Amino acid sequence: MALEGFLQEFGLADILQLIYFQKKTGVLNVEGEADKIKMKFIDGNIIGLESKKRIESKRIGKILIKKGFITQKDLTEALETQKTESTPIGNIFLKRGLAPKEVLREVIEEQITESIVQLFVWKEGRYEFVPQEIPVDDELPISLDTQHMLMGGMKIVDELSIVEGKLDLEAIYRKIKEPQQEQLSDTEKEIFKLIDGDNDVSTIISISPLEDFETAKTILSLEEKGLIGLIAVLPLKKEKAVPAKGVKSPIYAAILGIALIVLIVTFKGNHDAFRVFREAKISMNIERLKDNIDIYNTVNGQYPKNLEAVTQGKDSRGRPYVYKLTESGFILFSAGPDGIEGTSDDVY
Repeated sequence: MALEGFLQEFGLADILQLIYFQKKTGVLNVEGEADKIKMKFIDGNIIGLESKKRIESKRIGKILIKKGFITQKDLTEALETQKTESTPIGNIFLKRGLAPKEVLREVIEEQITESIVQLFVWKEGRYEFVPQEIPVDDELPISLDTQHMLMGGMKIVDELSIVEGKLDLEAIYRKIKEPQQEQLSDTEKEIFKLIDGDNDVSTIISISPLEDFETAKTILSLEEKGLIGLIAVLPLKKEKAVPAKGVKSPIYAAILGIALIVLIVTFKGNHDAFRVFREAKISMNIERLKDNIDIYNTVNGQYPKNLEAVTQGKDSRGRPYVYKLTESGFILFSAGPDGIEGTSDDVY
C-alpha cells in the first residue's frame, strides 16, 4: 500500500524518519513547485536520487572535471553512452577507469545529500512512498544512512539559513574584474579561481577546499567587493521557509521525538503509522510551545493573553491550538481529529 500525503502535514524530515525506522524499501516521490524528486530506499537507507530540475549526471561530471579526474570530452562521451545504455553516470566512469570508486561514491553521496537538504525548506508539496523492489548496484553501491544524513543536514540547513535570501545555491556567477594586489585573502583567492560563469554555487561548494558555510560567505564577500556578478539562476521558483520565532529546524524537531515515535509505531503497527506520527508531532510541538509560553512569562511577568503573542503556528491538521489562562497558569492542547474540545481524542 502506498503512503501519501502533503508536506504541510508531514515535513520531509518526518517522512524520512518514518521510512528509516520502519526499514522500508521502495521509492519516495516528492513533488513541489520547485522540483520533482525521486528517492530510492533499501531497508530505510537512501541508495539513489533523481531530480527533474537538476540533472545529477551533468553535475557529478562537472565536479569530477573540476577535481581533475575527467575531461569535458570524457563527460560528453559518458552522457552519450548513458542515453543508449541507461547506466548511471558513475558506473560509466568506473568501468572506464576514469575515477576511483571511493571518489565517485563521495561525489554522488554529496550530491544526494545536497538535493535532500534543499527539500527541507519546502513549505508545500506532495509526497508518495511506493513499496517496491529496488535492485542493488554491485559495481558502485551507494547507501546513505538516513539518520546520519539527517544529522548532517541539520547542520547545513542551520548554517545556510544565515545567508538565506542573499545566496541561491543554483545561482551562477562570472568574474567582473581582476582583484587588485592584496585585495583578497588567501581564502577569497581560492574561491575566486572557481568562479567561471559555468559553475553554480552548489557546484562551487562541492569542489571548494573550504567548509560549505565558509565557501558561501566567501562568494558573498567577492560579490560585495564588486569582483563577481550574478549572471543566471535556474528558472523554476525556489521556495524559502520563514521560521517562526523560537522554532528550531524541522530536522531537529524530528530527532527530538525519535524515542517516542519508535515506541508508538512499534506498538501500533504500520497500517496507521502516519496517524500516530501526526499525534506524536502535535505533542512535541505543544511541549515546545509550553516552553515558549514559560519564557514569555519570565520576561514579561505574566502569561500571554493569547497564543498569537508567542506563535502563529497551527497543529498538523491546520487548526489553532487551544490556549486558556487558569488561576495557576495555563492549559494548552489540540482539539484532536474531531476538532471538538473536551473529547477523548484531544492531544495535550
